[in-house]
Amino acid sequence: MSLHNVVIGTRGSQLARAQTEQFAERLRQCYPDLVVETRLIRTTGDSVADRPLKEVGTKGMFVKEIEEALLQGAIDVGIHSLKDMPSELPDGLSLCCIPEREDPRDSLLTLEKLTLTDLKPGAVVGTSSPRRKAQISELRPDLNWRDIRGNLDTRIRKLEDGEFDAILLACAGLNRLGVGSSYSQPLDIENCVPAVGQGALAIETRTDRSELRELLSALNDPLTEYACKAERSFLRALDGGCTVPAGALAHCKEDLIRMVAVYANASSGKISKVHISGKAIDADEIGKRAAEDIIKLSNSSLTAENDVS
Repeated sequence: MSLHNVVIGTRGSQLARAQTEQFAERLRQCYPDLVVETRLIRTTGDSVADRPLKEVGTKGMFVKEIEEALLQGAIDVGIHSLKDMPSELPDGLSLCCIPEREDPRDSLLTLEKLTLTDLKPGAVVGTSSPRRKAQISELRPDLNWRDIRGNLDTRIRKLEDGEFDAILLACAGLNRLGVGSSYSQPLDIENCVPAVGQGALAIETRTDRSELRELLSALNDPLTEYACKAERSFLRALDGGCTVPAGALAHCKEDLIRMVAVYANASSGKISKVHISGKAIDADEIGKRAAEDIIKLSNSSLTAENDVS
């Protein structure tokens, strides 16, 4: 290894810093002589924390500035939460490593550690995710929804202060920061399919940095990579980003992939869900097929509703 220094770019949130340092420490363990530095970069998503994501409406709002720094050579590596990444990457950049995934599920947080069924009628629930809201509303149409932004500590504090009866967060973030366990109830995957790539980190570099890409590949987890490839192919076929009410979770075991995908029709709010499986080597095609199936299902449901009305 001739590389002696690597500069990692990441967002400045508590979670981003924590997961970046966890990855950096693993990198140091693999290469004890490597000097690993971290550079904090403020993204568009961080700058508009007081506005709902749907009002911002920018694909890549949490990654764009980091990718610009990569292309300009200001940093060597960008670390992102994979769920924040658009399904298409800029020319000249590629994902060189997806480490082993954290718990991909969503979690319900309440002061009493209630289940979804236990929530009182009309309970005020906080989320900034159309995907979460659409799926949970099918199970509990009586709930009142309010948008919530901010880092994990801020959101949990709002719960403790009584602004919300419950909030929805990703298990992965809670686990990486070691917070919220006294409030958290993970949700069943079939009740709330996670966001594409949820729980996974994306390690991004310039495509022409072959030596760096080879170095980072030591931390890649092939099973997570195949699973996330299928999920991202699904989202790409939908032409979606992190604000689209769609989700997918794939599991890869040996050479097989099983995936569940969900989509909420923008006009009707109707949830469509499909299950699909195939060979891991065909991960990209599995994602495309899932998108085709779910679009057909969503359109047929809408047609049926129109016929009835």
